[in-house]
Amino acid sequence: MQKSNRNKYSIFNALSAVLLTLVNGVLGIVVTKMIINTYGSDFNGLNSTANQIVNVLLIVEGGFTLASNVTLFYPLTKKDYTIVNSILALTKKKFESIGWLFLICGIVISIIYTFMINSRLSNELIFSVIIMTIVPAAFNLYYATTYRVLLQTQQKEYVINIITMSTIGLGHLGNILLIICNGPIWLVRAITMLFALINSILIGNYVKKKNKFINLNVSYENINISGTKDVMAQKITGVIYNSLPIVFISMSTTGGTVLASVYAVYNNIFNMIKSILRGIIDAPRLGIGQLLTEEKKENVWFIFAQYEYIVFISIFVTLCTAYILILPFISIYTEGISDATYYDFWIAFLMVLIAVFELIHIPSGHLINMAGKFKIAKNIQIISCVVLLILMMIGGINFGIYGLLWAVLIVSILLAFLEIWYVHAVFFENKINELIRLLVPFLISGFICCYLETNFFVEISGVIEFITTGFILTLINSSVAIFISLIFARKELSYLVKRGRMLLIKK
Repeated sequence: MQKSNRNKYSIFNALSAVLLTLVNGVLGIVVTKMIINTYGSDFNGLNSTANQIVNVLLIVEGGFTLASNVTLFYPLTKKDYTIVNSILALTKKKFESIGWLFLICGIVISIIYTFMINSRLSNELIFSVIIMTIVPAAFNLYYATTYRVLLQTQQKEYVINIITMSTIGLGHLGNILLIICNGPIWLVRAITMLFALINSILIGNYVKKKNKFINLNVSYENINISGTKDVMAQKITGVIYNSLPIVFISMSTTGGTVLASVYAVYNNIFNMIKSILRGIIDAPRLGIGQLLTEEKKENVWFIFAQYEYIVFISIFVTLCTAYILILPFISIYTEGISDATYYDFWIAFLMVLIAVFELIHIPSGHLINMAGKFKIAKNIQIISCVVLLILMMIGGINFGIYGLLWAVLIVSILLAFLEIWYVHAVFFENKINELIRLLVPFLISGFICCYLETNFFVEISGVIEFITTGFILTLINSSVAIFISLIFARKELSYLVKRGRMLLIKK
């Protein structure tokens, strides 16, 4: 793939991912507020828990998507469509089996979980909500994921993002209309399920229409998609890390689905923030994977360092601003809700720290995977997974939701250290000083800015004041980021400005 196309697709992917997050994130927050007001925190907690149960079940996918992406890089670059079709045929067979396994496991877990959850809702409603969450996910694995793999490897994730933004967005609008009309509670999940199914069908049809070379009825006897067992460790750690806290909370006698709703509100907000950032962070990853197949390792470092710099500066501006605004937003968002206490400094504080350490090591994690170093990733994930399980058991039992969050924070720091150290000390060799130069000034300045801005912006009340403060904070933190860059990352900043000018001139 030509460098210009690689850059273009990375920009398309980043912009579409940010747009998807903003449109569906904002609509999701609106729907959540309406659900809590109309149906209560109990149902919102159930809805959120059902989503996380699906994420837990996605362990059965075993990282096969990533392994297929990496296997497709070379033949797609060489336009060897015979090999591409064989890989896709094997991918299709695997995902059909995974889809059935997911559905069967989902039904069994739905039955068991219905009797374990701490909720005042009826067992029939609990079971139906979980099943309606599982069915579209199973269909996506069975039918659409093979086509998603091809789009991802072609660096055309923007297509997936646009289709998803349209279908899931329409689902949110349908739910808003339903709630306004005081529709039945079960129909909220049914509408979401319907548009998720439509999403999978549209993606499959688009790929088949645009890639005439596709033939999934070919032999795949000599094809081997390696690395799936190693990637599986990443899936397990990711699932425990992201999904287990809310599942644990929903079953606890001291929390249940009401406390799960509180956790979910914070989690949804930070997921939206992290998704916006991940739209920027994830967009170049497949391009870097292709670059690793075309260039020598030493030639990749300069591009990777630029990539990390953009990630660090984006995290600094976004999360410093989010730290100041999160609790005022919660106050405005949950005003008038009396069935649960949503304002909690420690949840907000810990989630900001988790987001920082979770995001800073993503470039390193992507490089490890795109280079096919799955065994390295597996070893790091196994260590982190064991530590996470031990800490979550100790923290969850003794300190509840705060213990769970501290466990996730400690492991996010551990993961960041291990992945960043491997990439900068082993893969590229002796680049730790370069990392310190780029990262540490932003970390130190971030803590200072958060402390000073918290004392300056003491009270924020009302939507207009919230929006105005957010705009001011973004300008302040962006200015600070540029000042830091002029001192510690002048080379990276100059190159970024130069690239921006070249893109504008081309347009």
